Amino acid sequence: MTTTGANRRRISILLGGLLVAIAPGCAEMPHWTPFHGPSSDRVDGVVAPYERVAELRALAAGAGKHGPEEKEKIAKQLAQSIGKEQDPLIRAEIIGALASFPGPTADAILRTGLSDADPQVRIAACEYWGKRNSEQSVDLLSQSLHGDIDVDVRLAAAKALGETRNQAAIDSLAEALEDSDPAIQYRAAIALEQVTGKSFDRNVHRWRQYVKGEVPAPQPSIAEQLRRLF
Repeated sequence: MTTTGANRRRISILLGGLLVAIAPGCAEMPHWTPFHGPSSDRVDGVVAPYERVAELRALAAGAGKHGPEEKEKIAKQLAQSIGKEQDPLIRAEIIGALASFPGPTADAILRTGLSDADPQVRIAACEYWGKRNSEQSVDLLSQSLHGDIDVDVRLAAAKALGETRNQAAIDSLAEALEDSDPAIQYRAAIALEQVTGKSFDRNVHRWRQYVKGEVPAPQPSIAEQLRRLF
């Protein structure tokens, strides 16, 4: 027998012995492999966030089938839930659901929502108040527009003020036209269009003239704008 043949035979014997040695242990190994993963990620007694979101949206979608007393009862249940909720995304969903159950309880929670620690919740609260054409909604949204530290919340408040269609929002939006952030200025101009029914091509300068009682300068023609560029 050649040296190469002898080496191959030794390797075969060693591999055979190794398989015999580990065979009993293999019989006791679990069938789970890391390539397949566990059969389910559910935990008894724990509702996954996506399930909670689906529940809240279904609840809001079915609000129309409830009478006033039942709506207020559901709003109170949601109010208790948001007070215990740690996840800001779920709190924002609860705010959205409460919009379908207007009343004293919903109003109280939505006022608190405007000062929530998370901006996403404050944005959701702004969207709710934008659906209410009332002086209260204008006052609350104006406070968020000029007082919130998050620009996205301020933009949401300006947008919501326009959606109220309430003339009382004009003064607050006029003030926003002078904001240092161009995005706030532009959003205020869009909101003023919604509130007044007028259109100045969303031109901030022309809106500034209008809210001061001046006659807005005519919009330059496309040809005039091109001449100014060149």
